[in-house]
Amino acid sequence: MLDLAYVLLTLLCFALFLLYVYGMEQIRD
Repeated sequence: MLDLAYVLLTLLCFALFLLYVYGMEQIRD
């Protein structure tokens, strides 16, 4: 169960990172 929670947390952080990078790209353009 802890492994699943860790994976979900990692995916969430990765998704937030992608959204941040995408947002920065939009602002730069």
